[in-house]
Amino acid sequence: MNQNSMSANSTAATAEAPGFTIVRDFAAPRERVWDAWINPDVMARWYHPEGLHTPRDSVSVDLREGGIYAYTMIVDETGEEFPAGGKYRHVDPPRRLDFTWGSQGEEDLSPLVSLEFEEIDEAMTRMTFTLTGLPSDSGAVDSVFDGWTSAFNVFEAEVAG
Repeated sequence: MNQNSMSANSTAATAEAPGFTIVRDFAAPRERVWDAWINPDVMARWYHPEGLHTPRDSVSVDLREGGIYAYTMIVDETGEEFPAGGKYRHVDPPRRLDFTWGSQGEEDLSPLVSLEFEEIDEAMTRMTFTLTGLPSDSGAVDSVFDGWTSAFNVFEAEVAG
């Protein structure tokens, strides 16, 4: 059984750097969860909220500190495109991954995502996702918090297989 907790963790953010934390447990080994964040083929299958898709040919990854990643999300109903990406800041397989996340070309100015992957047992991984630089905006139109929460629903289906 999968147990998830989602919270707008104000302890992870300050007045100068708003943010939020989402903690999810996935019924998958830590290496599979890690791979889903760094493998362009896998990223294309989940790196978007529900109702969007990410074409494989839009995903590029240079997995090293200072390396750039990029992808484009497309709204299924309208075809509207959202190019996104960032720069890797810290890569510690399969335990931690830190990167900026925002608009392509603005990698150094974008909010920071920190991921920690904790092996609960050989078949269960706890992922702690912390975004610093944007407020928790759950329930707002085009909510970043709700978008990531939705993307993690897609992610869960991807890593469960």
